[in-house]
Amino acid sequence: MSPRAPVPPPVRGLASETAAGRPVAGSATPPAPCAILTRPDGQADALARALNAEGIDTLAFPLLDIAAQADPGALAALDSALGALTSYALAVFVSPNAVAHALARLVDVRSPDAGEADNDVDGNANAGNLWPAALPVAVVGPGSAQALADAGIAAPKHRVIVPPGGPAARFDSEALLEQLDLAALAGHRVLIVRGDGGRELLADTLRANGAQVDIVSAYTRRAPAPDAAAWAALEARLASPAHCAWVLTSSEAVRHLATLLAARYGTRDGLHTPGTPQVLAQILAATCFTSHARIADAARAAGFDRITQCAPGDENLLAALKTWADPIQVKHDDR
Repeated sequence: MSPRAPVPPPVRGLASETAAGRPVAGSATPPAPCAILTRPDGQADALARALNAEGIDTLAFPLLDIAAQADPGALAALDSALGALTSYALAVFVSPNAVAHALARLVDVRSPDAGEADNDVDGNANAGNLWPAALPVAVVGPGSAQALADAGIAAPKHRVIVPPGGPAARFDSEALLEQLDLAALAGHRVLIVRGDGGRELLADTLRANGAQVDIVSAYTRRAPAPDAAAWAALEARLASPAHCAWVLTSSEAVRHLATLLAARYGTRDGLHTPGTPQVLAQILAATCFTSHARIADAARAAGFDRITQCAPGDENLLAALKTWADPIQVKHDDR
């Protein structure tokens, strides 16, 4: 399969004319393969460009909305922790969003006279100079490690703990705990930075081993509300479900999708608005690509039954999607 010319990243809820999923009137051209990207706005652009370069269309259908923490109590706790970093033996960031929003706040707290351009999630370059060199940082996966590096927190000045990569890599709390010296953390303070809610395994395990754990929230996650144009673009694409693939990278996002589908179409075994069972069936007939067993389980619970679990990381998602798209592209090119 030869590479195609790249096209711009997807616009939220909209597909390009060539990605509309339906042939031009009077044409027998089958639709090109399309990956439905479900990450929050702006967080799937690099993957979209890589897929576009391989001739795979993309449709943005975000299933999570991410926003900086705004609750006064949560912000006070976050600011207090960021102002006392030297009192901790370890800081843990659970996601790239946690890194981005907490470090933006760190720049704001520690550099109150900084200009506005330095205080947003895209302007964290000063954070590496503000982060204590003696405070190690632990992250769940390479995306968070890259976000730290982009902010200037990386070896050799800083110690960053991340689960190892490789064919059998796992980027989750369990894998991170295997990298930590839990005995050495007993009696010491550990900071966990995350969004509102989340799994308690890290905190519970650290506390069970004698660590004093502070949990702070740097951002919020909300279920999105797709507009009519977003639903129309999705339904147009999924009129040919065999040519579409969902890219699901968050179990919480999949649960939001299940809620959205139930509200719009009903459930497969429940009541439906007239005409919607076929649309729902088409949506659920598309292949799903996931990067973790928990996400695959959530997709199965949502009603999907064509689920491919691949190793974590965008490079593995890209490889799996290329393999899936190749026979579709052959038929599309041989029209």
